[in-house]
Order: sequence, then structure tokens, then C-alpha cells
Amino acid sequence: MHLRGSGSGSEGPRDIWRELAEADLRSLGRRSFRVYGPIAPLLDSPALASWEQHNGRLAVVVLCHGSLFDPDGPYVAVQTQVEQDGLSLYPLQEVIEDERDRLFSHAGIDEGAGTAPAEESEPWFTVDGIPVRARLRVEGKLWAARFAVGGPESPLRGRGGDPVLITLTARGVAPERVALRTVEELQPYALGRQGLLQAITERRGAPEPHISERELPQPRGLEAHRRLVDFSVQESLQLEASLEAGHKPRTPRGETSRRQLWEVAVRQQMRLAGEDRIEATEAVTALVNQMTTLARRVEWFPGTDDAEAAVEESIRFTVFASEVPSELAQRAWQSQWEAKMEPRREGEAEEERVRRYRALYAAADDWRELWQQWLRERSAAGA
Repeated sequence: MHLRGSGSGSEGPRDIWRELAEADLRSLGRRSFRVYGPIAPLLDSPALASWEQHNGRLAVVVLCHGSLFDPDGPYVAVQTQVEQDGLSLYPLQEVIEDERDRLFSHAGIDEGAGTAPAEESEPWFTVDGIPVRARLRVEGKLWAARFAVGGPESPLRGRGGDPVLITLTARGVAPERVALRTVEELQPYALGRQGLLQAITERRGAPEPHISERELPQPRGLEAHRRLVDFSVQESLQLEASLEAGHKPRTPRGETSRRQLWEVAVRQQMRLAGEDRIEATEAVTALVNQMTTLARRVEWFPGTDDAEAAVEESIRFTVFASEVPSELAQRAWQSQWEAKMEPRREGEAEEERVRRYRALYAAADDWRELWQQWLRERSAAGA
């Protein structure tokens, strides 16, 4: 891409891609560790896939080679990550799932969760001609491996630079064919990154209109609110279960349905409650957050008749401000939510901020108890 300079007094077109590559190189030049890439097999299209900073310091560099869009590969990505406190390090199972997410994001191909049986082993990988023991996980044509370089237990210790962890991800390439080397010249990768980004943009085509500008089916009554609450509660519980199991939190591929559920519910809130878009969005957001919080705080929600009644009352209170049996709990949540959304006050003393947060925690307990009282009264009435 070439753009003519403006206001700088320079003559001729600007090479924007090269300028971006040079900016990447300046960032990478401030690293304190060696970066590694594949020397075998010989794959084309070298590119800087990504880089990350942590606490103002370059901490992660990912280089890739091969076919970006083909589910059969060949494709190899090498992540070099400095050993540093606070950096996430997910198991190899999650690394493979990240690669499935990448293919979906770049090529629109959803490989699902993978059905091939997983095989784990501890093979050797060659780095600058020296064998290093790794941890390997293979799932069909996908695999991921990880090992340390430069630490006290590494055969490559004392080579200069901070110790790093190497994470390999590949598809369509046998692990035994892969060997690594120190990458001394990063310019081809920085230039390749701009080509990579351009290829992704061209493949995706023109962006779709924002969800708020699309024609969507108009629901009947309160059905849009019900569908959104049900989806959000299940998503929240699945996320909580995933975190408890030590898995990486991730958004389901193709979240168009999620955005559409939100948009349809907001439009219906605008119609039925006579609210503008900002008011309707705030109301729907508060509703969803109350139901997802309730699902995490009480054992009877979701999946029971009581839970269904709680959802129905909450929706009717949100849309019509109806007098419902759970009104005390609804108003308590409303007050708590408004207080939680209030921005931090300018010049507020630390003691006052702590006092406000303690009040919020106490209000959350009171809100939960109001729902429990609603449940007891409902049970006593034989509902």
C-alpha cells in the first residue's frame, strides 16, 4: 500500500507497510531474550504473528511459517516467551484449541473441539543443533509442544539473554521434522506480518454492517429477553466451570448469535418500554447480570420451576416495571447495580472508596437474602 505524504514536505509515496514493519522491528529490538523460529522443515511465508508486552516490557514473540488458511497445513508457529511472573501459561490442550480458534478467525473454518484421541510424550527437539527435551501433545493433524531454553536445567543455558519458554504449534507437519534456530534477522518476519494482515483482510472481504444496522427478525412479546437470559446464564456457568477446571476462558466460535440475541432484546426493550437505545441497553445489561449472578449464588437456579418464575418476574419488572412478588429483590439489585456502575469519584479518599465497596458487598448479601426470602414465601404458598 502506498500513500502520498501529506504535510511533511516529503516528495513521493509513502510505503505504509514498510513503516509498520519498521515500527514492529523497533519494538522487537528492545527485547531482553533470544527469539526462535523453525529451520526445518523449509516452509515459506515467514511472518511475525504477534508480540506482547507485560508491565511495559516485551515478553512474548510469535513467529510463523507456512499456510495460514489451509486446515491441512503445513503450518508451524513458534512462541518465545520470557519467563516472567504474571504471564499466563496454559496447558498444551488449550494451545491446540487456540490454534483451532486461529483457523476459524483467519479462514472461517470451524474444526469443532476435535475428536482425535490425544497422545502425549516427551520427545527431543533440536534447537541450534542441540537436543532439548519437550512435552508434546498430538491431536490428529494438530500438535503442540513446550520446553525451556536458557534456564539452569536447559542444555542451552548460559547463551545470553533471559531464559525463555518455547511453545510450538503445528498442523500438517510431523513433530520429528521440526527443528529450531535462533533468529538473528527479524526484518523478513516483520515485513511478512504486513502481508499476513493484508491477506486476512482480503479474505474476510468488506466488513458487515454493525449488528445495530442490520435487519433482524422481530420477536413476539418477551421471547427475546427469555432467549438472551437463558443463553447468558448457560454461558456464564460454562465459563465458571471451565475456570474451575483450569481451562482457558474462551468465546464460542462464531458469536454472531450472541450479538444478535443482545441486539434483538435491546430493540424489543426499546419498543415495549419506550426507552432510547442507551436506556434499553442499560436495562437489558442489568437484567442479564442479575440472572447470571443469581445462577452463581444460589443452588436452585437455573433448571427449576422457581428459576423460571424468577426469570419471568425479572423480565416483567425490567420491561414494564410490573409489581411482582420479587419486587424487593428487583429494587435491591437496581440500587446495587447503579452504585456499581457509578464511576470513581474524582478526589475520593481511599477510606471512602473502601467504605463504598464494603457497602456494595453488604448489599449483595442483602439482595441474595431477599431472593431466598422470595423462594421461602413462594414455597409456603405452594406455588
